[in-house]
Amino acid sequence: MAAPSSKVEQARRRPSCQYSGAFHRRMGALDNMFRTKPLAVIHAEEKKEELPRELGLWDLIAIGIGGTVGSGVFATTGDIISGAAGGGAGPAAFISWTLAGLSCILSGFAYMEMSSLIPSSGSTYAYSYHALGELPAFIAAWLLTLEYGMSGAGVARSWATKVQEWAEEGGGDYAFLNLQNTNVLALAIMLLSVIILLAGIRFGKLFINIVTTTKVGVVIFIIVAGLAATKSDNLSPFIPPRNEETGLFGFQGVMLGASQAFFGFVGFDEVCCLAAEAKNPRKIMPRAVIGVILGTMFLSCFASLALSGMVPADVYSNLPYNMGNDSGGNPRGNLTYFSFPGAFGYVGYSAAQVIVHIGEVGTMPVVVLISFLAQPRLMYAMSVDGLLPEIFGRVDGKGNLFWCTVISGAFFTVVAFVIPFGDIWNMVSIGILISFIMTNASLIIVRTRDAAPGTSQKLTGAAVLVALAAMFTFQKGYVDGSSTAALVISIVLFVLTFAIGGVIFAKCPQNVSDGDLFRAPLVPFVPLFSILVNWLLVAQMAEKDILRAFIWIGAAIITYFLYGFRHSEGRKGWSTVLHHGVLGLNEVRPSMSSMMSGDVKKSLLSPEPTAKA
Repeated sequence: MAAPSSKVEQARRRPSCQYSGAFHRRMGALDNMFRTKPLAVIHAEEKKEELPRELGLWDLIAIGIGGTVGSGVFATTGDIISGAAGGGAGPAAFISWTLAGLSCILSGFAYMEMSSLIPSSGSTYAYSYHALGELPAFIAAWLLTLEYGMSGAGVARSWATKVQEWAEEGGGDYAFLNLQNTNVLALAIMLLSVIILLAGIRFGKLFINIVTTTKVGVVIFIIVAGLAATKSDNLSPFIPPRNEETGLFGFQGVMLGASQAFFGFVGFDEVCCLAAEAKNPRKIMPRAVIGVILGTMFLSCFASLALSGMVPADVYSNLPYNMGNDSGGNPRGNLTYFSFPGAFGYVGYSAAQVIVHIGEVGTMPVVVLISFLAQPRLMYAMSVDGLLPEIFGRVDGKGNLFWCTVISGAFFTVVAFVIPFGDIWNMVSIGILISFIMTNASLIIVRTRDAAPGTSQKLTGAAVLVALAAMFTFQKGYVDGSSTAALVISIVLFVLTFAIGGVIFAKCPQNVSDGDLFRAPLVPFVPLFSILVNWLLVAQMAEKDILRAFIWIGAAIITYFLYGFRHSEGRKGWSTVLHHGVLGLNEVRPSMSSMMSGDVKKSLLSPEPTAKA
């Protein structure tokens, strides 16, 4: 080939090579960010030295309801009805819980199929890594952190309020135990949960099932006794008119209540994390997931109906409220918190008030423990994948995640001590909704990408973004009523979302059905509808809460680029996981099976066994 004819031509060619190199580097970085984890690697992580599969269907349902009922019915029902944290649904909290439950069922289809295909302890993290890529998986893990450790801290805060409320019924001021920015009780119960995990205390399946039965029994008692004390006038109007001064109640209050009610369903997808410890997970995991959702929805709906039926709206919307005297002329005190014990005190059911106090204060700490239980294992999985520092994957001779439990436990103990429940509550709800969206998107991609690699991912990503725009413009145009143009745009975007779904259905043939696996119905249309509903519920939240959640996601992205991007095991072809002695997720503790085994000989605080000579 002839040499360039002039120095000018050489200079013209040189930058194009530089630009080409920069382009390829950028494309290489993009490939790394969206590198997916092969199913073979996930199975290798899960199957090394498997734990005994001891959890049956009723064990899983008991664990799921045991982790959800306390966080929802006891902690949030009063606030959803009264609007203490914004919104205010009144008696229509029944509708709020129903909408949240139906949305969970829509997303539950995705969880049921994904947990059958990928019986992993990593839940949305594992699903996203397999379907969406490394950076989305990192974000999913941070969202799960909201659901696990952060929700545990939130329930600890709510428990502290219950203790203060009970203590002050006998007279005296115990506010110092439950201050907004220095909450001693929340710190104590969160710290105790961490110590229990470190000490390796085994409760046994019987204990967990007894606690769950007790909580369900208390809620059923609340429903029966509360409905017996219900006055029909308290349920009318069922949807209280919107108060323009406070911004509470009305249709917007019902929708915001539905978004807030998602905190009460924390735990149903956590059951998916126990897939590796379940008997025949492909068959019983779908049943367990739907059982937890339906059970939680039923209890929450009727408990909220009972609570709103006992107390008139003008009472719970104007707290604190002087409850007057009882039949003997003795003062009942003030209704300071809108809660089940407070409502029973208002109607004069003093025995029921004591029973519910005991039930709430006695069982909510177990919710804190179960919520935090999955956090160390999630961080261990990220460390094994190279996305978190090595200390989070450090395992002693017995498979104990000592340092991971200490570090994460210390962090969330501080969170419980200094952050108010309302701030935690709404942030966790947004995190759950976005993790639902990621699981639904993962399902669409897993079903369709084999026949249309690349096309499926791009179309699904576009549908998720269009759905986001559709629901936020709908919120502005219809719910807020501030823009007719926004309403028209939202309708166009809504139609476009399903049009993209139609293209996916036509252009991306789905995988052949495996007879042993659960198959979600009407993919991609049901997952897309679920994504739309979840974005709509996110849009109900206050701007400050949405901003906090996206700051949390932004922090996840920054952390990924500071550490995970450079240290990812995916860059090495997963050689450490596949060819070296890395403990699988089933070998590390704390785990639900180890806690329920009754084996008291193993403890995260006990010394490691000495090697034999």
